[in-house]
Amino acid sequence: MSELFEVVKNRRSIRNYKSEIPAKEKIEKVIEGANCAPSDGNSQPWQFYVARGEIVDGICNEFYNHAKEHIPNASYIPEEKKQPMLEYAKDFGGAPVHIIISYETEDDPIKDEEALMGASAAVQNLMLTAADQGLGTVWIAGHVAHSERVKGLLNLSESEKIAGIIPIGIPDMDPPLKERQNPKDKTEWLGF
Repeated sequence: MSELFEVVKNRRSIRNYKSEIPAKEKIEKVIEGANCAPSDGNSQPWQFYVARGEIVDGICNEFYNHAKEHIPNASYIPEEKKQPMLEYAKDFGGAPVHIIISYETEDDPIKDEEALMGASAAVQNLMLTAADQGLGTVWIAGHVAHSERVKGLLNLSESEKIAGIIPIGIPDMDPPLKERQNPKDKTEWLGF
């Protein structure tokens, strides 16, 4: 089995980080890996924002304010998971750095979807490169990625959207691999 496949197979979402800030060289390598993602027509529609300090605090605050309203009332979340989820929501498990990946929209549904697809491929590459560098990540989207307050913190243009907020740092946990559905149940072979 190749080293790449091992990284793909063993990457996990990390939700608890050490306070130590990763070396800048590692973060640069992670961004370089993300920038190698495929995109339609080699459009490379992504932009990377690397944040610490007040911007990270502001993003976490926005996430937590939404979570403390949403999580207690979410019937699909088991009661025993609600408090740990709220604790995590306070600061994304203590990740000292966030990498935000955005993309430009053009008021063309097809081009906008292609830009999101490319930016999402960059998120995937970023997370795999981080795992290869011994760093942990988790993909954050939902309410906080659509928040006008977060867009303001990052000084995004009106046409810029967020594909993912990626907390990144040195893992302070080693979660078990989650069971995956069998790909045979999700694959239809046509013309074979």
